Amino acid sequence: MDSVADMTEALAKFFRYTITKVENLVSVQEELDNCETYFLIQKYRFGDRIELHVECDEDDWNDIMNCKIPKLTLQPILENSIIHGTELKVGRSNLVIAFERTKERLIIRISDDGVGMDEEKLAQLNGRLQNESSSVDYKQQNEKGGIALINVNNRIHLIFGEEYGMHIYSIPDKGTDVEISVPLLMDEESIRSRGML
Repeated sequence: MDSVADMTEALAKFFRYTITKVENLVSVQEELDNCETYFLIQKYRFGDRIELHVECDEDDWNDIMNCKIPKLTLQPILENSIIHGTELKVGRSNLVIAFERTKERLIIRISDDGVGMDEEKLAQLNGRLQNESSSVDYKQQNEKGGIALINVNNRIHLIFGEEYGMHIYSIPDKGTDVEISVPLLMDEESIRSRGML
């Protein structure tokens, strides 16, 4: 990023997205655009230390970009990857947002090649993601970290049901993958069939 003006414009765009369009669902393209704006802000801070890559089968690109997902699903996970993964790593880091679809689901993976986490911490975090949202209080979340992940996961559960959500994979000193699973909502009919219109 070349100037304070560019940074200011990116911040304004990011905050506009965050506080507008309060409906539950937005397109994947809108979410991805917001991630790219957020990443520009982080590039101002980290420079060439971080790179973002987006991966998606070219034949599926248009369909996936038009799929509907809960607003502010991707950016908090990307932010988490930077803060807890790449920021703590010495040297350059790569972040990847990858999309794929099955017959009924959209699978999103947000990955980093940062510091990763040990088996105990990983098991704890995945265990908390499996809990009912009502059984994990805010104070407990705050003490153990992972608030962004749990908040996003709880919203996915509330909107789509417990069969959807996220799971985390991680290897110490190799990195972390956060896998998000949501129903494949490609048109108004599929959204309407879930009672969301």
